[in-house]
Amino acid sequence: MVSCKEAIKSNAIVFTTSDLNYANTVLLEAVMEDAFSPPVASRIYAYSHLAHYTTLQSLRQDSLINITNKVNGLEKFNMSIEDNVNPELSALLAFSNIGKKLIYSEQFFEQLADTLRIRATQLGLSEAVIKNSQAYADKVSNELAIWVDKDMYIETRTYPRFTSTKKPENWRETPPDYLPGLEPHWDKIRPIVIDSANVFDYKPLPEYSTDKDSEFYKMVDEVYQESKNTTEEKQKIAWFWDCNPIMTVHKGHMVTTIHKFTPPGHWLNIVNQITRKEDANYFKTSKAYTLTSMAMFDAIIAAWHVKYKTDLVRPVTFIQENVDVEWTPVLQTPPFPEYTSGHSATSASAAEILTFIFGDNYEFTDNTQLRFGLEERTFKSFRAAANQVNLSRFYGGIHYMQGVEEGARQGRGIANLILKKLL
Repeated sequence: MVSCKEAIKSNAIVFTTSDLNYANTVLLEAVMEDAFSPPVASRIYAYSHLAHYTTLQSLRQDSLINITNKVNGLEKFNMSIEDNVNPELSALLAFSNIGKKLIYSEQFFEQLADTLRIRATQLGLSEAVIKNSQAYADKVSNELAIWVDKDMYIETRTYPRFTSTKKPENWRETPPDYLPGLEPHWDKIRPIVIDSANVFDYKPLPEYSTDKDSEFYKMVDEVYQESKNTTEEKQKIAWFWDCNPIMTVHKGHMVTTIHKFTPPGHWLNIVNQITRKEDANYFKTSKAYTLTSMAMFDAIIAAWHVKYKTDLVRPVTFIQENVDVEWTPVLQTPPFPEYTSGHSATSASAAEILTFIFGDNYEFTDNTQLRFGLEERTFKSFRAAANQVNLSRFYGGIHYMQGVEEGARQGRGIANLILKKLL
């Protein structure tokens, strides 16, 4: 056994796609445990996978293209190559380092790193290679951490909370929790690839009006009428894509919370399932995770920019005040303005990236929600899944049709900008 271990070269590919998928699962579980909001979760996902990709690419330059020179603020990032390092192990350890930096429940990544080092020994890597791989991972992570800390996240934690105007056309705190507006300064966060948060030229909204013949009233009434003609299948679609990281259940004076995957977390779990089904190699899997998470991160920044710029009232507020005081949507309304749909932008951006990598008309089955008591669903393509996300927000009563359609257009456009710039 000793002689076999010594025979394995440091650059041998001994870690597999299943190891990277396991690391991603740890990431999703840690984010869900800490109940981060969708924007913050997207940041954690993107930086962790970028750390992995950057480390791996620096050591496997013939297998992955260099994207750091196209990432905002990383143009001059260039690591010196170390000898006697296992690329995949070092990349996974860098992933763990950045993940640990960005969450509260650090034990998830401490255990991941321990598991990776133990597995490296079992796979036949020497102590020297493992030690050198850790040192290189730490070196890359430390450089990336400096870049991460300059993205304005820390500064925006100190900015004022969002105060609703109380004007009828603007967003106001919604039932059942009446929480303040979430991440009103998210468009100040540095995007990873797109030039700025305002790259999307969105369709103007109809002028606010309570007149039943107005375009605005018709836009809202469409949501209300849909709720009156809902079906069991439509409600299943709404719940499948709910992706509410902190769903509250109110019973009398008792409030309990249920943690779920965020929208970008749901899509990264789809990547996990697809790469297993596809038996994708390690490099294709890293590319899928990294480009998808980066696109979703930038799409959310752009969507949040439009949300707080338009500051549009949610359906539940308008309907209860002007149509039906007893009306409630199928899903809990998220605590931020309506336009554009963040989930639609997130999903459309992910679908475009995955279509680019795995092809159009790629049929797959998504079992993400089985653990939450919901059935799996099968889709004929990634774009078909993203289109169902749009309908889910409309069926759920939390978005207008224009909001989901423009959100989807926003996500597609941003993903294509990213692909054009990187590739």
